[in-house]
Amino acid sequence: MSYWVLTPASVNDGAVLEKLPIDSPDSPDFFEAIPLGDRFPRDGAMRFSSDYPDFIHVFDFVTNTLGLPIVSGRMVDVLIQFGAKHFESLPVTLLDHKGRVASKEHSILNVLDIQDIIDMERTDYVPSPFDPSQIFRINRLSVKTEGVEPGALLFRARTRMREIFLHASLHEALLSAGVTGLKAVPAEGWNGFAL
Repeated sequence: MSYWVLTPASVNDGAVLEKLPIDSPDSPDFFEAIPLGDRFPRDGAMRFSSDYPDFIHVFDFVTNTLGLPIVSGRMVDVLIQFGAKHFESLPVTLLDHKGRVASKEHSILNVLDIQDIIDMERTDYVPSPFDPSQIFRINRLSVKTEGVEPGALLFRARTRMREIFLHASLHEALLSAGVTGLKAVPAEGWNGFAL
């Protein structure tokens, strides 16, 4: 049984997003595995980064500097069809560099499931100076599959809440569905950096 880590900061030739919609919950709240739907703004908009003026393609998985999975409705459909649970999609409107609507079919994927996938004894990491129970930086990741509940396909790591993990079968389903812009790396041995 293997797992993959999503890497939303990976730059490709698609649009890049840098800011949450106005009146969004605070950025750290998106890494707490708590429901945010009642606090998330309706018709929230996210604009393409001016730092990447030539990157205009809108993929199913949108690159961003926020560390969040921003995904298309098509990707959410695959997650639901494949049986992924414990997440909410927070709808956003994507605006191009000129402020024109580029997509109304995307959302921030707020993953609510938490699993004990990281083997803290074998993982090479730097602890958080603010919360010793959390990992600040991963140098080499080791996973423990026995810490993951059967049927958990999409989840956060209890000791590194910023990271989102995919079961290998879900990763394969997304690839088979032709989801664009998806960047993920095998979890075991991962060095903590985006592609």
